[in-house]
Amino acid sequence: MKKTLFTFILLALVAKLSAQTLFTVGDKAVSVDEFLYVYGKNKDIGNQIDPKTSEEYLGLYIAFKRKVAEAEFLGRDTIPGFLTEYNTYYRQLLKPYLTDKSVDDEIVKEAYERMALDVRAAHIMLDLPENALPEDTAKVYKQIMAIRDRLNRGESFETIARQQSSDSYSAVNGGDLGYFNVFSMVYPFENASYNAEIEKVVGPVRSQFGYHLIKVLDKRPARYRMTAAHILILDSEERPNPEAAKKIQDLYVSLQGGEDFNALARKHSQDQNSLSRGGQLPPFGLNQMLPEFEDAAFGLATDGDFSAPFQTKLGWHIVKRVSREEIPEFDRIQGELAGKIRRDERSNASRQAFLDGLRVKYEVRVDEEALNQVMKALEKGKNTMKLSKPVVTYMSLQGDYDPTRTIGQSEFAARAIDAETRRLTSMNEPFDKVTKVTAAQSYAVLQPMIDAALINEAEYRLPLENTNFRFLAQEYREGILVFDLTREKVWDAASQDSAQLANFYAAFQNQYQWNNRYSGSVFTTSNEKVAKKAADQLRRGVPAEKVMRVLNSKDPLAISAQDYSRLEAGATNLNDKQSLLVGSGETGEKVTGPRSFEGNFAVVVIEEFTPSGPKALSECRGQVITDLQKALEEQWLEYLGGNYPLNLDRAVWQSIQSKL
Repeated sequence: MKKTLFTFILLALVAKLSAQTLFTVGDKAVSVDEFLYVYGKNKDIGNQIDPKTSEEYLGLYIAFKRKVAEAEFLGRDTIPGFLTEYNTYYRQLLKPYLTDKSVDDEIVKEAYERMALDVRAAHIMLDLPENALPEDTAKVYKQIMAIRDRLNRGESFETIARQQSSDSYSAVNGGDLGYFNVFSMVYPFENASYNAEIEKVVGPVRSQFGYHLIKVLDKRPARYRMTAAHILILDSEERPNPEAAKKIQDLYVSLQGGEDFNALARKHSQDQNSLSRGGQLPPFGLNQMLPEFEDAAFGLATDGDFSAPFQTKLGWHIVKRVSREEIPEFDRIQGELAGKIRRDERSNASRQAFLDGLRVKYEVRVDEEALNQVMKALEKGKNTMKLSKPVVTYMSLQGDYDPTRTIGQSEFAARAIDAETRRLTSMNEPFDKVTKVTAAQSYAVLQPMIDAALINEAEYRLPLENTNFRFLAQEYREGILVFDLTREKVWDAASQDSAQLANFYAAFQNQYQWNNRYSGSVFTTSNEKVAKKAADQLRRGVPAEKVMRVLNSKDPLAISAQDYSRLEAGATNLNDKQSLLVGSGETGEKVTGPRSFEGNFAVVVIEEFTPSGPKALSECRGQVITDLQKALEEQWLEYLGGNYPLNLDRAVWQSIQSKL
């Protein structure tokens, strides 16, 4: 109780210190901490294009907050569509805060360390569904322990695996699974295997598939990945080739004599997929090739080495090592590992560690006497509605006065009965009314109830205890509100109201004018004589097509031409050739040049001149919409300024200037 009271006082003190008001718009206050958070996060965005002073940024944030106040006044924060969108974002924002980050980091490091080691293990497995009933779990556990006792007495692991393992794939090999690396097995199995000593039996280990007894047979440096090429002569049971062994030996002798591997592969290999690449295969790693092929390839010491002929079920091979990759540095692969872990069951470890911390932080207590009382009542089918003792207590900030929250006996009993009802329904078992729940079945409900209560409390406390999260969630909430309202008031109003757009265009038509525009061609050549001939003929009125045909008759690349249409004088997006044409047009001459241009010679022909004049709305619609949006925004901000007057604490503003 004292600890909880202290937490209340601490939170109140933090809130008071962080609530120093910088400004208000209407009755909406903005604290110093909020402004510093938003400014620090966003000040550099777009800074190279349109840098803002701190005063300008303050003005932008004041305008933003006025829009938020207006959206809330209009009740936009209560619309179902907004609530759905924001709650979706909020749930995503919560996730990183509801795990133990230090555990996440350790799991990533653990995975990276395990990448360096391949493990070979055998196992004996007894099937057991992940959601098995307690009595079934106990039965299978008893069976696996009996097998362990037999192993301890000296019976053969391989023999028992062949006889009793429910993993038929490995059972025929005495339980041998071969070599594997991190992420190849379910996490509990991987964990036990990497932590076990060679030749020692460990377990039982529970996984989603059942119970395992594991015997680690070997550990070696990881093979990771390599690129290889091969020559294949087919010889299989389906397609026997009595000449294959001799042919591969002849090719091996040729390679030893110095002949090129790629050339021999292209000529003789019967692997059609790699033939065109000189036998080269895509990069591969552990268990991606036939075992004999993998062993031969990874057994080569250096790039360029090739193996002696060897046989697989496909036929005869000679393999050449092209390159071998080492495990990347941690920084390079950290993100990839983190992504794999998010899709792997080991991701639960950080959440479990987080929950363990909450149990201590929130002082969780289970009243065993009250728990046993309700469990016995459930087993006997007695009415539990009148049971009122707390089964679980924990400290909460959600109550008005009493900081203690509970999970009561009747609440726990109702959840246990509901779970049993759903189980029977899923199994299509007939029932009229669930009257009895075994102790094991009811107890299985308790931990999820505690976890859900703790997560609920953590979610409630998070914005109170974590300033960054509170401001981040607020930023999302207000951003959605302002975006939707601005779209309605400004963006859509300008782009979708055709009458308003036409009126605005008519009122400011003098702002939408064309400069002089020119259409024509730019001829370029590296030969000054050719350029002079072109200019002379073009001035005499010879058609451009004929000029090009004559001058390119002997050399098709003697001269080239680029046509342009309605290039505007003064436009800032013209390239060098376009600027050359516009500049020539401004002289008033139809043909200009030749003149030096980018190390060549250029002749410009002006075909059409369009004098300056008004633009049609269809020709400048985009710019008119932008200008109308700007005007609507200014009108709206003026309206908001009148409805939500500013009260800025200048002394506070001056005091934080040094932090900006």
